[in-house]
Amino acid sequence: MDDSTKCLLALSSVGELALKKKHTLLKSVGDPSELAGERKKVKDILGEEHAKAFFDNLENIDELAEKLAREDAVFVSYLDDAYPENLREIDDPPIGLFAKGSLSALNNECIGIVGTRHPTRYGSKVAEEFAREFALAHMTVVSGFARGVDSIAHKACVALGAPTVAVWGSGLDICYPAEHRGLADSIVLNGGLILSEYPFGAPPLQYHFPERNRLISGLSRAVFLAEAAAKSGSLITMKLAIEQGKDIFAVPGNIYAAECEGNNKLLMEMPHALVISPEGVLDALHISREASEKEPVELSIAENIIVEELKSGEKHFEELLAATDLTVGELTNTLFGLEMNGIVENIGGNYYDLV
Repeated sequence: MDDSTKCLLALSSVGELALKKKHTLLKSVGDPSELAGERKKVKDILGEEHAKAFFDNLENIDELAEKLAREDAVFVSYLDDAYPENLREIDDPPIGLFAKGSLSALNNECIGIVGTRHPTRYGSKVAEEFAREFALAHMTVVSGFARGVDSIAHKACVALGAPTVAVWGSGLDICYPAEHRGLADSIVLNGGLILSEYPFGAPPLQYHFPERNRLISGLSRAVFLAEAAAKSGSLITMKLAIEQGKDIFAVPGNIYAAECEGNNKLLMEMPHALVISPEGVLDALHISREASEKEPVELSIAENIIVEELKSGEKHFEELLAATDLTVGELTNTLFGLEMNGIVENIGGNYYDLV
């Protein structure tokens, strides 16, 4: 690790330091490595507390590097060739990214998928179908790892063994939400990538998520809105995408459902964003979908019981619990495995059905 990267890692590892201050500090020197000898300048720009944290990090840079290695993560600064080119073009690019998984996931055309944390069955189906078709067209789906639409999109990609990129609003050592730890592991195992501009130990603070949204749109060629209410944070991502000059797409929603008001309002203002199928998005982006066959999956006894139960129609988690005699934890893990293999889907309200 060269001196410039050490300084950028130390600066990126200062908790709760505004990005604007980081950029101001870096613009004040010719090379990031000069920061090590500029104690007064660093203190004047960052303030005493953050300046102390920066120099403490610099003193303990080997420990930070070891922490990265223990987490199987890397630090990618804006000086590195591996830094995503799309992010160099946005107004407020991060000075560095903490990454876990395969950076090659960003080599494909990327498309963001965003939406509500509380999708209706319609929204869940839209998110799953569009994510699957984008993955089959060799696009990398980028999303925010949240409950709801984000996780549905990531799972659809994992089920195909396709790479997907999850942008976190916390440090890479803090999985949020905690129940998505298995999903995080699956993303990495399937050639995907987890990214964060926040250092290890950074909690998922509320204001991190709007900041994270600019990276979802920034990494993507286009952004697709699956389902959103009138005040959904997903609309912030769509606004950012527009400002960044990205293509945006959205499906119409139920005019009687509050959960769809965001989609319908967006389409009234920007009717050219209307699509009713994944093919509509792919055609607009001039991307062809190549058919591919999935290897057959061998099911366990418990998985077979669940599949047989669902052949007669959707079932609630409690119904499956009674039918299988599994514990809550065992059933949760089994259903997760079936979701990953694209056999079963959570259609909302803790109901499951065959895909």
